[in-house]
Amino acid sequence: MRRKRIHAPGLPRAQSLTKAAALVRAAGSGGAPSTAQLARTCGLPVATAARLLATLSDEGFVERTADGAGWTIGLPLVRLARAADPDRALVAVARPVLEELAATAGESSALAVPRPGPAMDVIAQADAPGLLGASDWVGRDFPLHASAPGKLVLAELDDSQIARWVERVRPERFTPRTITTVRGLRAELATIRSQGYAELHDELEPALASLAVTVRGTRGTALAYVGVSGPSTRLHATRRRALVGPVRTAAERIARAAAEQR
Repeated sequence: MRRKRIHAPGLPRAQSLTKAAALVRAAGSGGAPSTAQLARTCGLPVATAARLLATLSDEGFVERTADGAGWTIGLPLVRLARAADPDRALVAVARPVLEELAATAGESSALAVPRPGPAMDVIAQADAPGLLGASDWVGRDFPLHASAPGKLVLAELDDSQIARWVERVRPERFTPRTITTVRGLRAELATIRSQGYAELHDELEPALASLAVTVRGTRGTALAYVGVSGPSTRLHATRRRALVGPVRTAAERIARAAAEQR
């Protein structure tokens, strides 16, 4: 569990704000809880919860459901969160490109961004036209060594950094094809740097394949990663090679659109 960061630990707190924040978090957890349910969840008297929810509603932080029986996060608060999202503009320009790529490839397409660590987050996805395809990857954690965009993240590291990463993370073996050793990863990443794209074939789970390309910013840094995923019976080696061009084109389009927004 992530440890809660405490700012100015010696400074007294406004308990009403703490209680209100707990109610907002509980209202945003899904299920449209009632006032009584929120009170129980937050350990508050119903009257206290009702008073705080009324104030939060006045400010737009929570809203009554259409039937008046429950509570949800308020639209003004959602808008504030979206405005603070650093990936919002990138998702906006990438969305139509991802949809076109998914249609062209006949597979799910996705956009991931690098995070400190190193790490990455999948922030957008467009579904394949068929019923059989990849799951919803947005917001899920992925092992860098067993995902195509994750390999691209690792490809930004040098050999000594890779060795330290392996020692620290101890990469997990998910299938017989998963690459977990320093030697294996160095060889794989050298190939990725040479060819300019990363592949995955039955390394995270059986019958799953993917292909990804780096989206470079104006200074050559890795801005994001775009790729396609699907069943390896369909997204086999020959098909992946055929899709390198369309995926690279998608990466270039996203890079240009992102540059125009800056």
